[in-house]
Amino acid sequence: MKISKIYSNNDKFREIDLSDGMNIILGRVTNKTNLDSDSHNLGKSTLIGLIDFMFLKELDRGNFLKDNSKKFDTYIFFMELKKSENDFITIKRSVKNNTKISLKFHQKGKQDFRECSNWDYKDIPLTTTDTNKNPKDILNRYWGMDKIFPYNYRQYINYFLRTQYDYDEVFKLSKFKGKDVAWKPAIAHLLGFNGDLIKEKYNIESNIAAEQKLLDEMEEKLKISLNDLNQIESLLEINEAKKHTLQTKIDNFDFYLKERELNRELIEEVETKISYFNSEEYKLKYEVQKIKESIKRSTPFDIQKVRDLFSEIKVLFPNQLEKEYTDLIKFNNEITEERNHFLKETLENLEEELDQINMNLIQLNERRNKTLAILKEKDSFAKFKVFQMGLVEIENEISNLLSKISNYDVLKKMNENIKSKIENLKTQIEDIEKHLKNGSETFKKINLDFSNLVDEILAETAVLYYEMNTAKNIEFKAKIVSIEDEKITSKSEGYSYRKMLCVCFDLAVLLNYNIKEFYQFVYHDGSLESMSNTKKIRYIDKIRKLCSDNDIQYIFTALEDDIPRNTDGSLYEIDESEIAIILDDRENNKGRLFGMSF
Repeated sequence: MKISKIYSNNDKFREIDLSDGMNIILGRVTNKTNLDSDSHNLGKSTLIGLIDFMFLKELDRGNFLKDNSKKFDTYIFFMELKKSENDFITIKRSVKNNTKISLKFHQKGKQDFRECSNWDYKDIPLTTTDTNKNPKDILNRYWGMDKIFPYNYRQYINYFLRTQYDYDEVFKLSKFKGKDVAWKPAIAHLLGFNGDLIKEKYNIESNIAAEQKLLDEMEEKLKISLNDLNQIESLLEINEAKKHTLQTKIDNFDFYLKERELNRELIEEVETKISYFNSEEYKLKYEVQKIKESIKRSTPFDIQKVRDLFSEIKVLFPNQLEKEYTDLIKFNNEITEERNHFLKETLENLEEELDQINMNLIQLNERRNKTLAILKEKDSFAKFKVFQMGLVEIENEISNLLSKISNYDVLKKMNENIKSKIENLKTQIEDIEKHLKNGSETFKKINLDFSNLVDEILAETAVLYYEMNTAKNIEFKAKIVSIEDEKITSKSEGYSYRKMLCVCFDLAVLLNYNIKEFYQFVYHDGSLESMSNTKKIRYIDKIRKLCSDNDIQYIFTALEDDIPRNTDGSLYEIDESEIAIILDDRENNKGRLFGMSF
């Protein structure tokens, strides 16, 4: 697969025709004195983002098309790709409706489909899960990449569209912001290893981490730890014993009120009788008092006092009169005596009745006081209440402990599953180590080509290698080394060296996957920068030969000032056919890729 042509419905965009060999996106700075001029924003680096967009990358924040959506709102882009001499496909994608993709297959290249209405697939949704309608799946089947890799074509495209931010590491690109599982199994597969083994290890680790997190959360929520079982069982035994003791005390409790079956009706009966006897007592006491007063008033008549009275007034008290009074007194005394006898008998009866009432009142008051004392017996009720509350608390604690034991079984099973997965992980690691120990022929070939390329361009010895890190995950590395005094020293820390390691790795991969089902192009942004003229010349010469001998399309960007000079000071010769486009900073912006600055 090669990139044949890129164009737009907006004629401000400068159409780009790419050859099958080496293509230079050349930037020319004409106004070197104007420091305010955005002279380096010519579009040579932005082009790589546009190509990625046309390879159906989702439009996210940070993408120049997304960040400048108002300026590109009406733009529709077309990219023609070459599979073979008579097999092409054109991808149509607009900025505004960027999830709607149109595809057209054709036999001749360098076509213009801006006015075409007859598309093989028109406005098919980029986000659909239907593999028959998803443009990525259609392209994957068209190129046949699914026949050699268990991945979508976009899995590897970033190695062949390297921006200036992708030279820090050979294998891990700046675009790989996710976890290692997103790219390491794929790169392992690309290097001829069993990527599924590595992917499965990450999956096992992910499952272990997820289950361990769930286990920790449940332990926190349930307030229980797997180490607490013995303690819980001991507490359960202690609380069972406490429950038995309290239950016995409650069963044998001398509950006074219950034993005598006293109730509110009994209290009301006692109070009624007391009230009745109090009333009777009052009436009897009143009668007794009246009788006593009556008896006291019935004093006998004194005749002598009458005589004395008559003598004092000097009146003769006649004998006959005295006799009549004496008879009257006698009669009165007889009546009074009889009356008093009756009153005394009545008084005696009343006093006896009153005594009985008093005795009844005493008994009733005692009964009332005892009953009230029973009902108000605080110590007994408090003790019984304490026993009952204690029993409830212990039963709740026992229920809680039993629940914890039940939950413990769940946690134990989860922990056993985790331990089982950990054992599986150990086995998986052993399988990976054995697999890596056996090596890979593809890796050996890529490593050899990589070393040769580095040697021819940089005149250095470089190696690709892999090792297991402390987490038992594979690490792919690239390093420039030299043998000095039997010590291996690294020279790959400098930016220009790291950049060239990336360049040589990408080329080595293309050399070993030189088939139509894979990429046959690579785009390196700013690869000439910071290199000496000698290395630049060797680099360009090697690229020319690789493109010619292996049918590889190589695209790189460079400023005109980065083009190397020969030893005599003359500008190194670049053929016009090798320059795909020249971008410049003319004030009218016509020299920029998009005909405008942003």
